Amino acid sequence: MPNAVDKSKIGIFSKLGQSAKTFFNRNIVPAQQISEADGFTFNGGTTISALLGSGRRVAKARQSIYEKWSFMEGDPIVSSALMLLVTSALGGHETTGDVVFIEKTPIAEKDKRLGAIADEISADLSSLFNRVAYTSAYNGAAFGDSYARIYSHPGIGVTDLYVDELVRPTLVQPYERGSRTVGFMIYSGQKLVDRLQLDQMARLKMPRTLWVPQYSVVEKAFRMTLQEDDEKKLPILPGMVGGSFLYQAEEAYDNLYASLLGLLGQRWMDSIDEQMISINMQSMTSGQQDKFLKTFTTMLRASKQRAEDAVKNGRPVMERIRHLIPVFNEKQVQTISTAPNGAAGRGGTISVEDIMLHARMLSGALGVDLSMLGFADQLSGGLGDGGFFRVSAQAAERARGIRHALSEFFYSIIDIHTMKRYGIVFEPSNRPYKINFYGSISAMESEKAKTKSEALNSAALFVQALQQMKDLGLPKSIFQSILANQFLLDEELAKLYAEIADIKPEIDDGKDGEYAE
Repeated sequence: MPNAVDKSKIGIFSKLGQSAKTFFNRNIVPAQQISEADGFTFNGGTTISALLGSGRRVAKARQSIYEKWSFMEGDPIVSSALMLLVTSALGGHETTGDVVFIEKTPIAEKDKRLGAIADEISADLSSLFNRVAYTSAYNGAAFGDSYARIYSHPGIGVTDLYVDELVRPTLVQPYERGSRTVGFMIYSGQKLVDRLQLDQMARLKMPRTLWVPQYSVVEKAFRMTLQEDDEKKLPILPGMVGGSFLYQAEEAYDNLYASLLGLLGQRWMDSIDEQMISINMQSMTSGQQDKFLKTFTTMLRASKQRAEDAVKNGRPVMERIRHLIPVFNEKQVQTISTAPNGAAGRGGTISVEDIMLHARMLSGALGVDLSMLGFADQLSGGLGDGGFFRVSAQAAERARGIRHALSEFFYSIIDIHTMKRYGIVFEPSNRPYKINFYGSISAMESEKAKTKSEALNSAALFVQALQQMKDLGLPKSIFQSILANQFLLDEELAKLYAEIADIKPEIDDGKDGEYAE
């Protein structure tokens, strides 16, 4: 049964909805009729193996997942896409280059003491946040998580943040209770395996929008207690890998990588000019044959060395080269097609279009248009002159998830700072400070300005139409019908605007500041 509710507090709210008891009986109690037998009867007894994936999306070990993403982030196209998303999320001040700003909230504006605390926090941490923002956001986009080692002192607060190679996501295992991070195991340092607390390590956790099949979920399934209602009693379990922008792009990247290797291998094979040469040495003595073959082989090796020297030194051969081969009677040198023996070439070839297909699929999976990754010629389609702004704005919209995760990351660091410096951790609703990012990204500002301009133009045309309908002297009912059916306005708005039909214009009697009735 639900907790007892003081009926004296219900009062006027009873008219706004159903009571807690009614809601409980209608929505909560029926679930008690579901039995375990029903679960096995209707769905065939689906097990936790569904989380391990199937087909090409099979479960992998944590280290294998990170190894794949580490390989992908080193690719020029992938790294450019991730950096574009990061820079779109962070922006940057035109003169100072700062990307993170700690500002006062309305609460701090009214309270001088809270305002002073907000100013101190901004002065203490702004430079640290701006220094680690790009690295933290990039690692979060690539691996789904990013970490910062916090260095702090009582009475002073946070003094430094370390986000370099020793705290890369591949070396840190977070532990969670429910969905809340409670600690870390880091696989580097003096003991190779060290335990860190929340006041020592901060975690940037990207939204888990796509499940990554992994083996550790089986252990979590056995130990997790979904029947427990108190989150404080949930077991502490390793956090799962996820949140990376690269997971959904793995297949497209593999196809692009394979097609590039095929094209390069094809070009390397085509660059080899090899021929089969036959020499007629009839009527030669064995000594003449040996001398002739030695001379001919030396000539070919000299040609090869000359070509290698030209490429190595970067100097083209500017002279004509002639070789003399003396023959007599029927002795001659013959070339027999290309090796091997003039056999037919390959059945098919890999073209640049094959590469572009997989490149487009990869960029689409990463959420960045291919034209923003060095393929500007792709904008020659139907996007028009504003194509650059359109695709840039879409990338910036995709990067909002990075901003949200980065904000929570910085708030967790500020909580440690205020705890050590002031002895208090502010509740989210009572914080005298807020994290803001510099939003004047040209593409987004262009989109905002265009949207605002179109809205103003639409409003002006609407006002003009209202004036024309009023001048016609239409009755209020017809006025409202036109607004609802032709202008497709909501009934309430149409009724409100229809009041204009009853408003009589004021008549000017010629006196300044006075109107005749």
